[in-house]
Amino acid sequence: MSTRSVVRMGGGTPAVDISHGRGLYVWDVDDRRYIDCTSQSWASYLGHANPELAAQIVRQTERLWHAHQGFGTREREKFAHDLLRLVPGNDDYTVYDKVSFTATSALAIETAIKLAVLHGNGRKTIARLTGSFHGTTLGVAPLSWPANAEVSPERRTLAAFAGLGVPSFTLTFPIESEPRSEQLDQLEAELSSHRSELLAVIVEPIQGSGGQRTVPDWWLSHLSQLAREIGIYVIYDEIQTYMRPGRYLTDVERHLPDFICLGKGLAGGLACGAVLARRGSESFPTGGVYDLHTFASSPLSHSVGSKLIEIVERDSILENARERGSQLRDGLKHIAASHPEVVEVRQVGLHIGIEIDRTAGRSAADLRVRAMSNGLLVGLGGFAPDVLKIKPPLNITATQADEVLEHLQMTFASA
Repeated sequence: MSTRSVVRMGGGTPAVDISHGRGLYVWDVDDRRYIDCTSQSWASYLGHANPELAAQIVRQTERLWHAHQGFGTREREKFAHDLLRLVPGNDDYTVYDKVSFTATSALAIETAIKLAVLHGNGRKTIARLTGSFHGTTLGVAPLSWPANAEVSPERRTLAAFAGLGVPSFTLTFPIESEPRSEQLDQLEAELSSHRSELLAVIVEPIQGSGGQRTVPDWWLSHLSQLAREIGIYVIYDEIQTYMRPGRYLTDVERHLPDFICLGKGLAGGLACGAVLARRGSESFPTGGVYDLHTFASSPLSHSVGSKLIEIVERDSILENARERGSQLRDGLKHIAASHPEVVEVRQVGLHIGIEIDRTAGRSAADLRVRAMSNGLLVGLGGFAPDVLKIKPPLNITATQADEVLEHLQMTFASA
């Protein structure tokens, strides 16, 4: 029986019924093997059923796997310290000194916004970038592209919830190839037009659902400067960019956002979110229920998150992500040379996108289905639906990367 015969939940994209997985691969209920370059929502950083993470899960469940937020655990404390020390230059927590844990990625975004609201002198409006995606909960749905007019009406699947979340407006996405001064003037004008009610700007330094687009460093630097001048918060959504670009975080040490939101692969595939707060940023007041979540203080997720960092450091996983990303980029450019429908290959570490020109005869959606029929699972851009997303586990080997390229070559070569 299909596992989707009675279950109805999100997704809405072609998929297979997964039976089990190991490393880079998953098998369906008919025992057919697939190369999984989705890492299942980009979250299984060390692949499926990683033996060391599995052993850590067993050890932790024999001790403690659930705790209320009000009870401290050594797992939570250790994970918080582990995350803070990942920020470059954060010795003795001189830059970032607080961590707030949540149960999921979207709740991490909501927590950062709550912290800003509590100390925002009545301001509540959030600025977000064109193409951004920050979750689907009622609170953050307005910040995601499916709730906004930047896509056609039939694709605005979150529009019904837009009035139920935080008030927001959209900033123009900066383009590297266009004049900088004009775009910086535009940023200043867009922020100024909402200055009286503006609380914070939320940014994905590298957009995921937006099509693997990188926000230019010069734009982020100017945003940081403007934020200090006009007294607003800057929130970085690093939910998809934790570790995947080949470093723990993007250039946060250069721009110093007030809050850094983490999730997705934070706990190796277990549900977990976190917010890192810059030193001097206000924390939640005591004595009230401001951000209480039953599963926000999971010793299981936190212990696995710490174990993940240990393995990544020991086995030079970030270096591997950079090297395998370069290998895949070079192979994809070779494929692109003989397939004019490939417009661009975007790659930062193992955060990879392939833009497809649908006017050339095939869409990215068609190629995704064909790849799946060839035994390769890849993702599809949301806001930019003509972008194939390639995001394998960070410990993919050189031989496995060649296998991915072979399957992609087969997919593009097929009629």
